Amino acid sequence: MTNLKMMFLCSRVNLRKWAVNTRIYTLAVLIIAFLAYHSYGLSQFAAEKGVAITPWVFPHLNTPPVMQVFACFTLLLFCDAPFADRHMPFLVIRTGRRNWAIGQFIYIILAAFIYTAFVYAVSVLVLVPNIQFSTDWGIVIKTLAVNSDMAPDVTIFMNEEIIYMLSPIKATLISFGLFWLVAVFVGVLIFCFNTVIGKMSGVVITGIFIFISYFSMYLGFLSFGIGIYYFSPISWSSITFVDWDYSGTFPSPTYAVLFLLLASLLMSILSTIVFCKKDMNIQNWGY
Repeated sequence: MTNLKMMFLCSRVNLRKWAVNTRIYTLAVLIIAFLAYHSYGLSQFAAEKGVAITPWVFPHLNTPPVMQVFACFTLLLFCDAPFADRHMPFLVIRTGRRNWAIGQFIYIILAAFIYTAFVYAVSVLVLVPNIQFSTDWGIVIKTLAVNSDMAPDVTIFMNEEIIYMLSPIKATLISFGLFWLVAVFVGVLIFCFNTVIGKMSGVVITGIFIFISYFSMYLGFLSFGIGIYYFSPISWSSITFVDWDYSGTFPSPTYAVLFLLLASLLMSILSTIVFCKKDMNIQNWGY
């Protein structure tokens, strides 16, 4: 068996565990319930006006404090990193330590993609039957972007700048990519700190980043100015908090993407080196 096949074998094993993992089902229910609640006002507004909503709400979805809620959901998805269980020693012996570790990072990438796709799909499905496909933003989204006061019960705030700057498909793809990259970053962050330091330290560090993302929107911005957003990678999961005009108001998309990719890569390399040198005692991992 080649190294690449062994790496993907390790990632597939983790994905197959989802079928019997109650935490995954719990996460799915939480996402559905949260988005159904969060989108209820928008769906009711569309029903009252008799105008369908287009499936491009996702780029406007991830604003505070919704952003922090999704970050907590991501934390729940990857909180058990490095995904060690009673079968892990036998899989490591079969595939090798390095292949097993890299396989876990492939799993994080795949799991983050599935998670992001699920969030997007649910954000559309919860609007049924008040939804209709169109390549345009649609009357409802455009109207609420200009005048949100006409629908006080709608808790999803449409960004007028995004509507004028990007097409709905492009905005959705960009939002999907940013959400995915941040989810990968969170997964690798938890894996790295839990591997290098242990005892759920990755969960604590992720919690700190979630707090920074919330703090930066209010007191953090007033105390430290724009600079605080450069140290808040959770905030970059929203297209709203990335500066597409490169005017310096927020971190640029180039900065955000390079930071997330390089940080995830460096943490992956570090945790792989540590794991390969660490004594493998399943009790030490705490899972």
